[in-house]
Parts: sequence; C-alpha cells; structure tokens
Amino acid sequence: MFELVTYRCPDCSAEIHESLSDGQRFECLGCHRSYRVLLDESTSKVGFVSLDTTRVQEPLHLPRGSVRAIATLGVAGCCWVLMLSDRAVPGYLLGLLLTIIGYYFGFRQMLRSAQSHILDASAQIQEPLNLPGGSIRLLLVLGFAVCGVVLALRHRFINPAYLEFFIVLAGLVAGYFFARLFTGTRDAALDNLVNHAKGLLVLAATVALAIVLLTGHQFGVPHLGLTLACAISFYFGSRS
Repeated sequence: MFELVTYRCPDCSAEIHESLSDGQRFECLGCHRSYRVLLDESTSKVGFVSLDTTRVQEPLHLPRGSVRAIATLGVAGCCWVLMLSDRAVPGYLLGLLLTIIGYYFGFRQMLRSAQSHILDASAQIQEPLNLPGGSIRLLLVLGFAVCGVVLALRHRFINPAYLEFFIVLAGLVAGYFFARLFTGTRDAALDNLVNHAKGLLVLAATVALAIVLLTGHQFGVPHLGLTLACAISFYFGSRS
C-alpha cells in the first residue's frame, strides 16, 4: 500500500485524502465518478482507470477520427483531381493540406497519464472508419506520390507553389519514416545521440531560416530558405 497525503480527481480536480491500494475501487465525492486505482511501484505514482461507461459520443456515432479522415480524404481528393487534370490548385488549399497532413503525421494518442508509466488498461483503440492503422497516412502518401510524378512529367514544378508544397511535404514524410526505421533500437545511448543531433540541426536550421527571411540573403545557395524549411519539416515528422 502507498499512502498519498493529497491527490486530485482526474476529472474534477477535487482534492481527496485517502490511503490507496492497488486495484482499489473508489468514487470521487466531488464528481461521483468511479475509478480503479493503479499503483506503479517503480515510480510510486498513482493512476486511475475510469469505470464509468457513459462517455461523450463521437460525431455521427462513427469511430473516433472518422469525420477527420473523411474531411482529409475529401480535401486531398479535390487536390489530386485538380493536379491530375492540369488545373491550378489554390494556394490556400495547399496550405490547408500541409496542416491536415501534419496533423496525421504528428498527432499521437497517448493513453499514458502525465508523468506516469501507468497505462489505462480499459482504453480501446478504434481506428478511423474501422480501417487498419495507418491507412489514411498511406493513402495520403500514395496519392501525393502519384501526383508528384505526374506533375514532374508535365514539368509543372516550375510553379513555385507546387515545388514548395512537395518539398516541405517530402521532409515531413521522410522524417516520419526515419523515426520508424532508425529509432526505438533498444539502444538508449544511440537514440539519445540521434535525438540530440536532430535537435541541434533543427535549431541551426531555424536560426539560418530566420536570417534568410529577415535579410533576404540566400548566401549564394539557390532555394536555401526552402531547403531549411524542408529540414525543419523533417524534424517535426521525425518527432511524430
């Protein structure tokens, strides 16, 4: 048993003074929600698993993230049709797509409570539209890969908007797959070294980009600003 002088309800933040034991079930006097207590003996931290079955419903009763997935594929699909039919893609649409794609490659659902190694064992992962995990990301990558090849064959990358969009997108995707291939090697020293190196590089790229933008000087390197933006995008993809 581990005693806490004071702890807070994860839902209403009410202070509760009570001796806790692993597996204990209790009800918060503030919000009357029920929890199962989990104790992490290695860190002496306390976690709570909600026992309440009533939860806020997802939009349209679809699996979590389905509406976002439909909107993403709809917007991306419009962009693909415009690119493949050799029609101009509005700049705001390209900007919106980078935001959406950044969300899909950067958003992580963490079922881990803050500053704790305790997991919510009752959590159920349900993928958007009941598709296999990573399906939306794969569709986005394949769709824009096809469009990129078609645009290159048509020599449409003379359009700066297209060139900038695909270079920043390539950095984001490359960073994402870099993280999957070269991190998590169970070698903490190597992983730390890679993370520190990436951190130094992205900070250097950020400072250099600021100099380029504020001074307008490319230092004799064509598209230097765009290259630096790609490097920064790579870092964010690698940290997703």
